Amino acid sequence: MGRSKRTSANMAILVDKSIAPLITVHGTLTEGRAQYVTIQSPDNGTLTILNIYAPRTSDERAQIWRRINHAAPTSDHYILGGDFNHLEVTDHRGTVGMRLMLRRESAAWHHMTLRLGLFDAWRLDSFRKLTKKEFTFNNGRSRVTLAVSRIDKFMISQSLEERGGRIEVAASVRKLSDHSPLIITIWGHPSTPNCPPRYFDIALLKDDKSKKELLDA
Repeated sequence: MGRSKRTSANMAILVDKSIAPLITVHGTLTEGRAQYVTIQSPDNGTLTILNIYAPRTSDERAQIWRRINHAAPTSDHYILGGDFNHLEVTDHRGTVGMRLMLRRESAAWHHMTLRLGLFDAWRLDSFRKLTKKEFTFNNGRSRVTLAVSRIDKFMISQSLEERGGRIEVAASVRKLSDHSPLIITIWGHPSTPNCPPRYFDIALLKDDKSKKELLDA
């Protein structure tokens, strides 16, 4: 959570009480903007979760990305999530204002994502989208000037991408926030989702030998 003109709240990373004993280290990288927690998994190494509430200006955001790049603890897996307050080319519709990345921020952003090996989970084919809704922010204006954008993200490391999962933008709750909740589920084991999809190669039926083998099976 972050601060706005309407609300005032602190950032927080909430974990299940069964996970709490596995936390090895936690801290703040930038007060009110970036914090982290590292969890030691019994069989999958360390997982560092970083929570972000980015500033509105591109230069200030550049400082956050540089800080994460230099100060994030070394870990086997990373999840970087929160309100990034910036947009890449395909992440907006309507007026975007100060959310576009300028050159300095773009350089810091790409250095950070390369060092930590981060990918936007929303763009990964290995993460199935559960709903058609794709924008997390809605300014609530009339439809003529409506500005909606995907400024809330989950960036994950390649090791977690290989596990796959699901991601969705939940329904908005206008009275509480102009941001919609963004939910991600990561499968527990690489390449073994709880309900793996099954596919049948229909081209096999066009080959007489393959067709006979299927009928005899």
